[in-house]
Amino acid sequence: MPKKGAAQQRKRRRSPPWGKSLGGKPIERHVFVQGEQIDLGDEAARKQQYFKMLLLRDHYGIGGPVPRYPVAGLVDPSWLYWYKLALAIASELDDSLKIVDGLPRGKTAARWRGLEGAQLIRLVDMIKKGKPKWSVRRCLTKVQQLFPNYGRIPLKQFANRYHEARKHQRTTKRARNSSVLRSPLR
Repeated sequence: MPKKGAAQQRKRRRSPPWGKSLGGKPIERHVFVQGEQIDLGDEAARKQQYFKMLLLRDHYGIGGPVPRYPVAGLVDPSWLYWYKLALAIASELDDSLKIVDGLPRGKTAARWRGLEGAQLIRLVDMIKKGKPKWSVRRCLTKVQQLFPNYGRIPLKQFANRYHEARKHQRTTKRARNSSVLRSPLR
């Protein structure tokens, strides 16, 4: 008998019947901003789950009155058992209903192409607006003094990351069109 290949042995997970309407990514309990963990709490994650379940209800065209997410003492919790059953079944089919602990981003330079790079560009531009004769390196030194997380990065690397973020902003169509990434100095 011929051996089965690795692709045949693994069972492929089917997509849920409602497609990618819920986002496809699990709900994170923690978010990492500049390397610091921010706890969003279980209540916020449960509310996100509830709103995704409402989208699922609309997808299937199930009508009728829907109570608010139960807040202790304000809403009759008798419907909660059926809701939990539906949530358990749906979360087995779709990972976007699961609540997971967020992981910190990797230590790669790609993060400087995202929001963190845009923030760094804005900070340097604000300092440069106040002190127009200052060089970029001097502005970056000031940023490192103001934000201790950036102080851990050597100045030479920090300058490289700034220029990488600036280059990404110039060359990416999405970054150029985004109002968040626009800098006052061009």
